Amino acid sequence: MDKKNQIWNRLDDVKALKLECLDILGEFYVLLGHKPEALIIKKLNEQFVEDLVSKYSSLTLNQVRFAIKKGLQENDPPIFVNVPTWNKFLRDFKKHEQLRRQNNQIESFKQHQKRLDDMSKLIGPREVKKIAK
Repeated sequence: MDKKNQIWNRLDDVKALKLECLDILGEFYVLLGHKPEALIIKKLNEQFVEDLVSKYSSLTLNQVRFAIKKGLQENDPPIFVNVPTWNKFLRDFKKHEQLRRQNNQIESFKQHQKRLDDMSKLIGPREVKKIAK
């Protein structure tokens, strides 16, 4: 695993880390269909960054994004954007990935990354032709 993208290794640029976490929280709100207020999302982002740095610093932000999306898909509503919810999603993700590593299985995030890479290779080299002016 590439350690340069892990959260603990990105602490030298905290401002960029906070912006990316804000983007993840915004996406979380959009996926739930909620409209966040600026003050609420600012306070939640502070706690989100603190949790990621203190408890989940070995993850990458792509893994965090994947864990939240997976948690949204696998849990029944009502789901809210709050500290217990994202901690549950991230804990479940880490536990699931660890179990797959113990059983010598490919982790779900790696499968997801491979699918994305395969799709980009398939779509990337295609030639686009203009039909009309």
